[in-house]
Amino acid sequence: MSEPDIIAWLQDIPTDAHLDVAAPKPTKRRRLNPPTPSSSIASNHQTNMPKPRGQSPNKRPESIGSETSASKRSKGIRSEVDLEQPSERSVSVSGRLSPSKQMRFWKLQSSGISYGELAHFTDKPKSLRRLLARMDHVMEGFGIVSSSQQPEVLQAAQACDDEFDWAEVTTHYFSDARDELGPTPSVVAVLDILDKAAECNSHGHHEDAWNKAVHTPVLELAFHGAGERLKNQLITTASCGIHATIMPDYQHGAPGTSKKVDFVIHVNPRNETPPKCPSPAADAIDRLIHQLPGKVFNFTDFEPVQDRPIALSIETKKPTEGFDVAKLQLGVWQAAHWSFLKALVGLQQSYHHSTSVSAPTEESQSGPPEELAHFQVQDMPVRPNQPTAAPTKTAQQNTPQFELPDFLPGIIINGHNWWFTATTFDGSRMSFWEKAPLGSTDGTKEIYKLVCNLQILRQWIDQTYWPWLRQLILHC
Repeated sequence: MSEPDIIAWLQDIPTDAHLDVAAPKPTKRRRLNPPTPSSSIASNHQTNMPKPRGQSPNKRPESIGSETSASKRSKGIRSEVDLEQPSERSVSVSGRLSPSKQMRFWKLQSSGISYGELAHFTDKPKSLRRLLARMDHVMEGFGIVSSSQQPEVLQAAQACDDEFDWAEVTTHYFSDARDELGPTPSVVAVLDILDKAAECNSHGHHEDAWNKAVHTPVLELAFHGAGERLKNQLITTASCGIHATIMPDYQHGAPGTSKKVDFVIHVNPRNETPPKCPSPAADAIDRLIHQLPGKVFNFTDFEPVQDRPIALSIETKKPTEGFDVAKLQLGVWQAAHWSFLKALVGLQQSYHHSTSVSAPTEESQSGPPEELAHFQVQDMPVRPNQPTAAPTKTAQQNTPQFELPDFLPGIIINGHNWWFTATTFDGSRMSFWEKAPLGSTDGTKEIYKLVCNLQILRQWIDQTYWPWLRQLILHC
């Protein structure tokens, strides 16, 4: 059997079986042929022996060897399942493989996931290097507060205990350029997050409380633009909880390896234009939905994002939970994200292939737009309905070419601490790279850093990811 088959078989084994310890086992082996008593003793014994209450006279007596047979059968099953000693067993108490075993499983797959350290990622894409450099600059404290907010922060340093003492040490925390990323949180908002995070951490609140009281307000401060109503926002957040699952068409690996995340940052295409104005991208998505699995423009059929493309995914854990579990969940989730994007590029190539074979259009003869000239795509799979006829040389030269993004960002939240992760795709395998700090919620200065770095990621979605995806959608 292959390793995925073995894993799937192990996961189908019931986990609620238990031994009946109510009746103690006999200390000695039962004699199967006891000495036959005399007929008078046997007759007297049968006469004086009270019948069990409620027992039918026609009931079949229990087999003497039933206990021994059950014991042997149980022992036989355990000997088949216990491939390793109990101390080395890779299956957790829930009946599933441990995170380390699951990550090893993904690593062994030809189209699986490799996990590595950002520090050891020597050939990072330039776009990723620039993003990491900007976030590192923020972590040094440069320009984390708008100059317009400086008086309010300095006043808080005088009025509060010691939460804002850092603001009086140097002026490099304040910058006019900070407003280009988005609004700086108010002192009141920062203190509110600080107090709620301290409450959750010191009193052992569960993950859901962290998500509602701390993480959601931070995400709203960072990703919701100032002065705009929520219904008009281009980029917004969605809380997924346990409801967002990966669609089977984009899921890889053995059954039961699907994962979920807690939050996603998504784009609302209809809000890229003023209200009541048509949105070409939204109209294109409405058309493409009928050609995609489940009639959904995403890799999950979670209703709030069925026609709103996901750009960034976030997995959260409370302080006592392990980081490995979070990166496993986020890694499998983002592998599905890559599969979805790859399918879109394949759909675009299939569409232009078929139209160029039938009759080159005026648009195709004029060549792709200048902003698409640098896009290329490699190793794209042949889709089931893709024509087998080869396009003409002119059509091949004029077909817009798209390559997948250099990377996809992700976020793992572990209690107070927020971490940036990145995934890359080389055509067949995904690599998961961890981790760079984004900030935390255990201090006011760290909260300003966190919101600033999240707004840098929002800017990446607005200026890099969405423009690329929009052009791809319009050419499908």
